[in-house]
Amino acid sequence: MPGINQIIGVYHADGGILGELKYISGKMFGMSHCALCDITHGRSGKKKAWKECENNLGISIKFVHLNEREPNLKKYTDNITPCIVGKTSTNYVLLASKKKLEECKGNVKKLESLLLDSLK
Repeated sequence: MPGINQIIGVYHADGGILGELKYISGKMFGMSHCALCDITHGRSGKKKAWKECENNLGISIKFVHLNEREPNLKKYTDNITPCIVGKTSTNYVLLASKKKLEECKGNVKKLESLLLDSLK
């Protein structure tokens, strides 16, 4: 997709120690879920396959938690997280919706393929 200079993944959880603890405990009790977390992270941190995917994308990618979004990103992504957006010089474009992330079922290669197709 022309004009995208950065990819931003927005997790459906707050960052920081309290946010992480809240998410982990919520996930254990079936009250929290983030399809993007399932794709990028395993039990011991960032998945090796995801690190490889980041290298294959050929464009800068960063991740933010709900409480780390800058105001324009917050406005664009409110009520649609988790998601992945592309940042252009003037706006954001949705690259992967919550539904698309869910359809990946934690599979890095499926998300990589989706993103590469979106960037064409």
